Amino acid sequence: MDNLHDKIARLLLPAVTTPGQYIGTELNAIRKDPSECDLRVALAFPDTYAVGMSYIGYAILYAILNGKDDIGCERVFAPWTDAAEVMRKHDIPLYSWETRTAVRDFDVVGITLQHELSYSNVLYLLDLAGITFRAVDRGEDEPLIVGGGPLADCCEPVADFFDLVVLGDGEEAFPAVLEAIRELAGRKSGVRRGSGGGVGPSRRELLLEIGRRFPFVYVPQFYECNYHADGTLASLAPTEDGLPTCVERAIVADLDQAGYPTAPVVPFTESIHDRIAIEIMRGCPQRCAFCHAGHTRGPLRARSVDTIVDIAWQSYLKTGHDTVSLLSLSSSDYPDLGELVERLYGRFEGEHVGISLPSLRVDKQLKDLPGTVAGVRREGLTLAVETASDRIRKAIGKRVTDGDLLATVWAAYEAGWRRAKLYFMVGLPGERDDDIDAIVDLSGQISHLRREVAGGPAAVSATVSWLVPKPHTPLQFMAMQGADYFYEAKRALLWANKSLRGASVHLKFHHMQRSLLEGAFARGDRRLGRVIEAAYKAGAKFDAWDECFDYQLYVDAFAECGLAAGFYAHRERGEHEVLPWDHLGGTGRATLYRRYERIKAMVDTGQAS
Repeated sequence: MDNLHDKIARLLLPAVTTPGQYIGTELNAIRKDPSECDLRVALAFPDTYAVGMSYIGYAILYAILNGKDDIGCERVFAPWTDAAEVMRKHDIPLYSWETRTAVRDFDVVGITLQHELSYSNVLYLLDLAGITFRAVDRGEDEPLIVGGGPLADCCEPVADFFDLVVLGDGEEAFPAVLEAIRELAGRKSGVRRGSGGGVGPSRRELLLEIGRRFPFVYVPQFYECNYHADGTLASLAPTEDGLPTCVERAIVADLDQAGYPTAPVVPFTESIHDRIAIEIMRGCPQRCAFCHAGHTRGPLRARSVDTIVDIAWQSYLKTGHDTVSLLSLSSSDYPDLGELVERLYGRFEGEHVGISLPSLRVDKQLKDLPGTVAGVRREGLTLAVETASDRIRKAIGKRVTDGDLLATVWAAYEAGWRRAKLYFMVGLPGERDDDIDAIVDLSGQISHLRREVAGGPAAVSATVSWLVPKPHTPLQFMAMQGADYFYEAKRALLWANKSLRGASVHLKFHHMQRSLLEGAFARGDRRLGRVIEAAYKAGAKFDAWDECFDYQLYVDAFAECGLAAGFYAHRERGEHEVLPWDHLGGTGRATLYRRYERIKAMVDTGQAS
């Protein structure tokens, strides 16, 4: 193995901005002796250190894997562009943060598929590591590339780049896969495929056995895609016996028994969410029609109050963070939310620790919550409103009314809150011009409402995103609205906001071209791997970052590959069309289609879906 300490210290760190993000000796980092590990795993996050260190799924796997004596797990992040330039100039390969070992020298590299705009960075990581892009072309001495995370169950656009993809919850599934790899490869300390010893099966044989052994593992190279003349998918099926025609999602039944970090790594530099993050519940009872996570992360499971309070306290003692963030898809649906907040407040009384409650669902129950946490330092009220139309909310399953929202905000203002963050979407089924205008009207009402409580308006931040229909949801069949529709909506909202009097409303908008690209990749098939590779070779990377994103690179890449982004983003799907994710946990599509038809019928009536 190539130890890179000297090169990194002499040539890389002095030449980059924020060198602290590349050091890797942070508080609570786990550094094992490689010679004592049967299997070495690199957890690679396809974005910057600041983003990756804020992702709780990454921290969970890091703690679980390092809790096993025979596994050494190290972190890897995507170096910023200045660091990549230095690394290429001085022949420094992508390395692990803990021991500064070349990523190519690991046995397994796990890459998180967090969102569609990170796809180019999958290739960026592989390129910097010197690993062959396409799984079928990799040599016996190259590490196994394993995908997982939120987009594992709709990963076809990047399927060719992965040896394995693990669907669903990773806490138990990923360690089980690693143990099988160790067992099948006959791995003992230092033994690698292709080292001349002839140990273990071939790469292909190992992958095939893993695919047959685990119902939640997808091995893309053993599945063949066929297409109709019109470009739609005709079939996607396994080419080898014993592989599942539909890969299942792994499910952790008991979150209290699942591993969770109580000594998370404390970043040297500022991260996106510099706080103690605790997942209090997995799944969501609401199952809103647009929400991929709500439809794929079930069943509903909650951590106990005792477990959450213990994790929070232990993490506080070992990190010093002054905010505890309670995470779930809908925190207000946690069954013992009032008790949890009171217990946390009691545990941290006098410690100047804030309690943050993102992802709150607005309803009549929630209006009592601000008073419950009146003694806790207030971090601001964040509410996912989605649309200002009661009619559309009912149709898409967002069981909230303007009355519920205003009652909640009133209670928050009475408890001392001064600001609110609201999240809206444009492009929902049945949306009309007046529904879009109502976003500003409702935001203005929420700002003005504080005048009645405290004499002055509240600072309201209203973020507007452009609806991207997602796989495994009822809206997977709908055509995404086009650029002209979104540009007109943005213009109308900005004009309406200028007309507000006495309110303090700040509008923010998601990047429109980025959303259009996301729309193409979200429901893409395996042919889009060619587009991603062409765009990357032309310079695409860090596509979620304004300073790096270049839409024209993708326009050119689609043209070069003879494909049309609109075919994937702006086309209605039929009831019986084969979808590129049907074989990835897609067993409920008939139910989803029936609900989609009901939504279309209901947007004019306001009935619930």
